[in-house]
Amino acid sequence: MDGMDFNRNVKAAIERGRLCAARVAREAGMNPKIFYKILALKRKVYADEVLPICRALGCTVDEMFEKGA
Repeated sequence: MDGMDFNRNVKAAIERGRLCAARVAREAGMNPKIFYKILALKRKVYADEVLPICRALGCTVDEMFEKGA
């Protein structure tokens, strides 16, 4: 795992579910601009952001950290 797998998996989950990234960001309690940087692999996710993002996506933390999920 290279540290950005979580970011890639979040992006893939949004694309697969045809979700609105801004809505996921708001549901996770994040600023959409910051969330877009995460999706663009320009910013790592902080530990306190992982669970809210997973909840907003309706998935588990384990699922998001799987390689190639």
